[in-house]
Amino acid sequence: MFSSQVRFMWVASLLTGLLGCGTEMPEAAPGSPLASRRQATEEERPPPNGANGTRPSCFWAHGAQQALRALGGQALDQGGGALASIPLSQVSSDCREVLRSAVECALTPEQAVTDPVTGELYTGWWGLAPAWLGSTLHVEGRRYVTACMVQRLNYHGTSVPILLEGRHEALSASQSFGAEYPLIESTAYGDLFSSPVPLLGLLPAFSVFVCWEGLLPQSCGLLGLPLLLEDRICDDAPLCGLLTVGPCALSCVRDDGLWSCRPDLLSTPWPQTVRVRLEEDSCQ
Repeated sequence: MFSSQVRFMWVASLLTGLLGCGTEMPEAAPGSPLASRRQATEEERPPPNGANGTRPSCFWAHGAQQALRALGGQALDQGGGALASIPLSQVSSDCREVLRSAVECALTPEQAVTDPVTGELYTGWWGLAPAWLGSTLHVEGRRYVTACMVQRLNYHGTSVPILLEGRHEALSASQSFGAEYPLIESTAYGDLFSSPVPLLGLLPAFSVFVCWEGLLPQSCGLLGLPLLLEDRICDDAPLCGLLTVGPCALSCVRDDGLWSCRPDLLSTPWPQTVRVRLEEDSCQ
């Protein structure tokens, strides 16, 4: 039998990876069932439905974090519908997904910007900070976009259907789809755009926090635990960069079924948090 201290450490290690950082799924070849499923998700499940898939190694890379800090201090559209030029030496072509994720979290499906370096068009999806298109990112936008981007991390870089919930009006339709995503995974909060942490070394240059309402092993049943341990844990903790703060009920304040959470003991609770829900077959 585990001692209480060992059990706590095990639970903390487990939850470090629950935030979309695992669940390995096969890559979607054109015409494959998974590709069809993703297309169906986009056609039949509009925002706040979506998918994760951003690799932690790209997200936490200091070049990417530097680029995001710079983008947050200016309008996304720098003229002609183009982002500011972020050179490949700062964010490689393999990691431009980080810039794409920021745009998808912030802008609406009717908004888009072009990457002037690669020529790729980034189209919005969740619409958590649509005003960022034409002005600097405000405080609420910084927090919502950060939480959204973190909830989209996936340790394997594969895509898993998710549902985002929160107080933002763009997430208000979540209740309509809740039955399709019965597994409540976690709530995240933070602000990468205003972090004063120097971009040095290998560790993440800002703090992002995560709390949980119930452990996925309990939701999936004990028989699902081996698969959970193998597929969902971000066991490369420094790259995952998540600070687990325990059960949301102990760390946050409940408000209308959602959580307001403190980034530190002296702060008032932040209402700008984002919860992620998973489909039931995430246990399979």
